[in-house]
Amino acid sequence: MIRPARNSDREAIIDIIDTCLREIGDRFFPEGEGQDLLDVDAAYTNQDGAFVVLEKDGEVIGTHATSPVDVEKGIITFRRLYLKRERRGQGHGYELMKWAIDWSIEKGWKQVVFWSDTRFTHAHKFFESFNFEKGETRDMDDGAMPYSEYRFQLDLKA
Repeated sequence: MIRPARNSDREAIIDIIDTCLREIGDRFFPEGEGQDLLDVDAAYTNQDGAFVVLEKDGEVIGTHATSPVDVEKGIITFRRLYLKRERRGQGHGYELMKWAIDWSIEKGWKQVVFWSDTRFTHAHKFFESFNFEKGETRDMDDGAMPYSEYRFQLDLKA
């Protein structure tokens, strides 16, 4: 079941994200790129975005979020698509991505633009299966260590 994330989910959300980051030799960094998770409502819900969790048998197993980038141009970004390792390959990632795309279309957004760490190679193939186009690379230093990201983009059709 996909449901809105609550601040009480923070520990489970951070655990999933930290575990995924440790798979690529990194870790969750709340002082930098992870500040949005300190208050999910303030960072997403109160900013015309959404943050959801995927719950199975009472356990949070995945996350995904949307956040406006440019209201006038109709551009939204996706963030925080993470899934517990043992739950991957079972359609849960598809369920979360479909939710985000459908939500964005319902809200009238025209385009999705997001960035993904270059080390998440399996995720990039997954994004491309939804017709996201991979573009430029940027270097970042707001994490526990410097990293690079690819830009992904998808034009939405109402």
